[in-house]
Amino acid sequence: MFKNFQEIIDHLKGFGKTPIVVVGEDKDAVEAVYDAHKIGIGVGVFVGSKEKFEKIFKEYEDKGFIKDVIDSKDDEEKCKLAVETVKNEGILLKGSVKTATLLKAVLNKEWGLRTERIITSVAAFESNYEGREKIVLISDGGVLIRPDIDTIVKEIDNAVFVANKLGNPMPKVALLCAVEVVNPDMPETVNAAMLRKMWERGQIKGCIVDGPLALDNALSMYAKEKKGIVSDVAGDADILITPDIVSGNILGKSVEYIGGKPLAVTVVGAAKPIMIPSRADRAESKLRSIALTMLISR
Repeated sequence: MFKNFQEIIDHLKGFGKTPIVVVGEDKDAVEAVYDAHKIGIGVGVFVGSKEKFEKIFKEYEDKGFIKDVIDSKDDEEKCKLAVETVKNEGILLKGSVKTATLLKAVLNKEWGLRTERIITSVAAFESNYEGREKIVLISDGGVLIRPDIDTIVKEIDNAVFVANKLGNPMPKVALLCAVEVVNPDMPETVNAAMLRKMWERGQIKGCIVDGPLALDNALSMYAKEKKGIVSDVAGDADILITPDIVSGNILGKSVEYIGGKPLAVTVVGAAKPIMIPSRADRAESKLRSIALTMLISR
């Protein structure tokens, strides 16, 4: 099982350089592709204003990371061209374009990347909390606004798929809430209890599900024992499922901006691998997103 991103990168070096289709002129995305090329796992196809990209490229003496530049100045056209390009090869990385614009292209019924699966965002970060080194997943802070029970089941399936690719055959899934008891005035706790019961009855497979769980007792054995919680998931969760996009987005950004841990973000469920990191994410986070997305695409 991969315990950190360096292990993932070392593993990917044996597969050659995957084309990374960057849509929108973004300095950090270009730097991430440059770094991916330097370590031997990627090469860039850049979709956007050629003039703006050329200004960014001037910072690099070695231009070997540039496979192609597809000139376009309109964001919707950029996204369509990027989608058409990635159909042939590689993975898709959002640069300066807005997430909504790119997802509109990805979900286009005529030429997009739709499949029968639901599309969800899965974030990942390195954790060594209480001495347990591993990669923890968060879903969904980028796509699902307020998922219902059926949608959350599919969301869990997508997150489990990523965990499996990380080498975890039976991930522990924590359904996050503010408290670890069912409170009828807090609908997310009721939903969590229903999902736990669905797992007990075999309606959710390939993982261990429990909830409601608060964040502290989902990740901390100390908190679990202190609160007297009996659970196979509490204290050692591999996947954190948040009740809505607000809590998921805040949790992910808190990991990065308060916890100081670079966050990788990938999108699961499309016909081709996609990354939709925040436009404010630094190159290090985008490189980790590239590595994670390459891994799950194999």
